[in-house]
Amino acid sequence: MNETLNEQISALVDDELIAAEQALLIRRLAGDPELRQRLSRYQLISDALRDDLPRHVDPGFQMRVHAALRQEPPVLAARFGLAGLLKPAAGLAIAASVAVVAVLSLQSIRQENTGSASVVATAPAQDRYIRAADQPMPVQAAAAEQNLDIYLVNHNEFAVSRGMLPYMRLVGHGMQVEKE
Repeated sequence: MNETLNEQISALVDDELIAAEQALLIRRLAGDPELRQRLSRYQLISDALRDDLPRHVDPGFQMRVHAALRQEPPVLAARFGLAGLLKPAAGLAIAASVAVVAVLSLQSIRQENTGSASVVATAPAQDRYIRAADQPMPVQAAAAEQNLDIYLVNHNEFAVSRGMLPYMRLVGHGMQVEKE
């Protein structure tokens, strides 16, 4: 038992003791002055081996620290009453409310998008809007094509805020697909 205790103190000094054993050993150290003296010696040996000893040691330093700690008022632990339980309960209620609002708003966004996706506009094509590949494009048609490109880019940027996936192909017109 004594050898195991010495190994635990050595491991504590080297910061290699697991947390469960560390808590148990610290409780034992609090109640046993002989163990505290042994820990102090082990720490001194460890500091000497690592060359961490100070060049000058003040023998009265420990006594002054103990005297200062005795003069300090005791720290009392806070009582957990109704006020102590109210704060965590209020935080939990706020978190639950935010979660409910988030879920409901996401459901309403999805419902709006499913209803508007079924409506399709159709109109008969007119000859003046169809251009042949051999004919040069008039100036007005070029401006209209540029405006359409701007509209499509803006639409795809703002479609994300309506619940559509941001990782989709950009819709365009007049695209040429390279053949391999």
